[in-house]
Amino acid sequence: MTPWRGFGSELQLSPQGFIMIGTITSFISRLLRDRSKAWQSSTELDNLALWGLIRNQHGEISIQGHSVTQLMAEFGSPLLVVHQEKLLADAASICDALNRLVPEAKVLYSYKTNCIPGILRELHAIGIGAEVISPYELWLAEQLGVPGDNVVYNGVDKNDESLRRAIAMGVMSINLDSADEIERVYAISREMNKRVRIGVRLALSDKTQFGLNLKNGEALSVCRRIASYSDYCDLTSIHFNVTSNAKTPDIHIRCGEQALGFIKLLHDTTGQKITFLDIGGGFGVPTSKNMTGGEYGLYRLFGTPPRPPRLQECHEISDYLAEVISALNTCAANLRIPMPRLLVEPGRFITSRAEFLLSTVLAIKEKQGAPLFAITDAGRLSITFPCDFEYHKVHLALLPETRKTGEKLLYHVMGRICTSADWMFKNCYLPKMKSGDVLATMDAGAYFSSYSSNFAFPRPAIVMVVTAGKTYVLRNRETFEHLVAMDMLGCQG
Repeated sequence: MTPWRGFGSELQLSPQGFIMIGTITSFISRLLRDRSKAWQSSTELDNLALWGLIRNQHGEISIQGHSVTQLMAEFGSPLLVVHQEKLLADAASICDALNRLVPEAKVLYSYKTNCIPGILRELHAIGIGAEVISPYELWLAEQLGVPGDNVVYNGVDKNDESLRRAIAMGVMSINLDSADEIERVYAISREMNKRVRIGVRLALSDKTQFGLNLKNGEALSVCRRIASYSDYCDLTSIHFNVTSNAKTPDIHIRCGEQALGFIKLLHDTTGQKITFLDIGGGFGVPTSKNMTGGEYGLYRLFGTPPRPPRLQECHEISDYLAEVISALNTCAANLRIPMPRLLVEPGRFITSRAEFLLSTVLAIKEKQGAPLFAITDAGRLSITFPCDFEYHKVHLALLPETRKTGEKLLYHVMGRICTSADWMFKNCYLPKMKSGDVLATMDAGAYFSSYSSNFAFPRPAIVMVVTAGKTYVLRNRETFEHLVAMDMLGCQG
């Protein structure tokens, strides 16, 4: 008997067909799980020094003399912990690299990556500016005292109120993302009788909704309209942002050369000169990675994590930027145009490794034919959504002698919301765990708090540990009262 019957829309599997598919699926699942186990057991990410952390004499993760259990006893669980020393070190590394290569370049932190005011204050205090994408983020930059000429306003939701705010602040650039924005910007600038500096975001990818099209002439047409509004508008910047967590500079070089080609065309056809080339962000870190489409598909189908990132695959930021700048300088020279001043908008690179998430194991459940289920007080539907599409290393916070060398077991690390979709990690090999153990999820400084929600549970506190060993609360743990503070009581009487 064949494993299927019928043809086309009438195709039906026989019992033997279902058995065959089940056998093949089980084989693939075992194969992938074994491969993942080998990857997880040989990863370089077991080294806590990659995040500026150590284990103390008791085998417990420690940050500036604070054990993680001490922090959780004081501030609760789950808990986001910011390492100030690591934050400032990573911020300085990109600023110093640019200062050596092109001293006139500017660094603007991407607010969408981590919009906690206490973190932003640390970055602005050392001269890093703000790249904002929403009316809220623009308002926050103003509240934090960021000078207008150190702010770039990107994004697709630039309502009239926020455009007035940006023009009043005198921001470095309002980057247009669609053709109709220029009319509103011009009308508002005339109404306010105030000049405005404008940038144009180029669409260098056909796979996203962002930017102005190069191929059909849309970007050039908008630039010509800006030139016709020269009584109030100055076109100063060409911008692109096309990648995330890139390990090598190839895509920045390729897109930067396209942008310079457009700047050359713009100069030849309209005479306009561009002051800034904004190459966006997306500079990668060695300790996490975005899953490829294939890796994501296998993870969702079979639950097997992809290969952990390899440290050697990620360029040092100084080398990364040196290659980009060298290539762009060569391109500009070949085009016979002056190289514009460089703007960069790193987010992940500055904050990713400076923050980690602590969560508590609430229970361990055994199910026949399945990995162990570790139920925790954190999950992707509330706190760790980036774990859905990125690789993040998780450490057991306390490793006493009895668990340092023991065999690792296979776990699905789950959240506490009543749906099987609320997981943190699938098929993750960890030392044998018990209720009360603490997990540390690394690289939580990029998008964890930005994507977090209060789905059924209040959001956690965020605390910063400073170099002197002191701690500062950056965000209080949400209370039940906070969750309903904006709600109305409904109809009465």
